[in-house]
Amino acid sequence: MNMRWLAVGLLLLFGGCTDSSETDTAVPAPEIELTPETESTEVTTKVMDYSGIQMLIESYRGKVVVVDIWSTQCPPCIKELPGLVALDKAYSGKDVKCITVSLDYGGLPDETPEQYQDPDGVLMKILTGIGVTCDNVIAADDSEAMLNKLELLAPPAVYVYGRDGKLAKRFDNEGEGVTEETAFTYEDIKPLVAKLVEQKN
Repeated sequence: MNMRWLAVGLLLLFGGCTDSSETDTAVPAPEIELTPETESTEVTTKVMDYSGIQMLIESYRGKVVVVDIWSTQCPPCIKELPGLVALDKAYSGKDVKCITVSLDYGGLPDETPEQYQDPDGVLMKILTGIGVTCDNVIAADDSEAMLNKLELLAPPAVYVYGRDGKLAKRFDNEGEGVTEETAFTYEDIKPLVAKLVEQKN
């Protein structure tokens, strides 16, 4: 077995997730209860490659940017998405811009990243059910290529950029000894965002 995917498999036990192209059976998405507070008709997605995503982040220079890397095959990712929504609403887009990047596209011969924009698909149902109305990106590069470019073993991960456009910190569940109890949450991210918001250019 390729050592890279062995490592990813082990990481799955401690809060990380493999991408869909390497998973034999799909992990069912958790049931999401829709309430008036979470229902949204404004959830949209765009397909962008790695370079396009970097340009999108750069376009928000002057604001704090929070980029959530996730996949529908990753229950811990989905569990944390409401935290991103709460963060986005707390700042109402004035000082903070939130972006989700889905790594669901596996690059298989019979699929395209655009297929994941299907409103009846799992990805869109999750985003709509949670009410993720920020910039939602479906990576046009396949999941393995994206993980390589991000230098990431597996999602979830959150990249926080300061107003200067520089990466302030990456939150992930990599490293020895990470458990479900010690995996990062948005409670860990919020203090950093608040600090960066206070820093003016």
